[in-house]
Amino acid sequence: MIMRTFIIFSISLISFCIHSQTPRGIVQVSGLVVRGDSMYGIPNAVIYDVRSGRGTTTNHVGYFSLPVLKGDTLRVNTYGYKPKTFKVPDALSGDQYSIIIELAEDTLILPDVVIFPWPTEQLFKEAFLALKLPENEINNMDKNLNEQITKRMLYTMHADGSENHRYYMQKVMQANDMRYQVVSPALVFLNPFSWARFIKDVKEKKFKSNFKEQDTYYNEE
Repeated sequence: MIMRTFIIFSISLISFCIHSQTPRGIVQVSGLVVRGDSMYGIPNAVIYDVRSGRGTTTNHVGYFSLPVLKGDTLRVNTYGYKPKTFKVPDALSGDQYSIIIELAEDTLILPDVVIFPWPTEQLFKEAFLALKLPENEINNMDKNLNEQITKRMLYTMHADGSENHRYYMQKVMQANDMRYQVVSPALVFLNPFSWARFIKDVKEKKFKSNFKEQDTYYNEE
């Protein structure tokens, strides 16, 4: 009786050990690691298996792919975000598993620290009252910021390379806009010679004679 019980116990123990040593299925885990507030991918995030330590990193759009075993626990960690852990399900029908992992920002707010070069307020007052301002530099600053000097510099200073390029590009764009127009508006309204010619034509009554000829032309028809 004792021998029979020992044999049954041995068979049960061997079956349990064989079942426990059966390898789990391999799963290809693929997914995206994104920010929870905007759903943008997080590059260079580290995803690794907690048990074995094997892992990978996300690419520039936050995508990763890693072969693991069913039931393994994966951990996602990157700078500036709170780490996150998730477990691969044991009961998977296939060998593919896709997931989107959202990470929350890890923001650390420190209290404000004010640093003074003087240990006490009394020493600061004494240093402030004993402060000697550089009078020469102040006089030079007032001289350089004189209104007449700055205006003279403005009118005599030549345009640099960037200003010349900007002016040239504006002229090119203006020429392209006016390409298919019969009369350029800039020529009519901004050219003083055009205004002088217009006033001269009005004084010589050229527009009046043209209107009369046009009326006569319509009347003959």
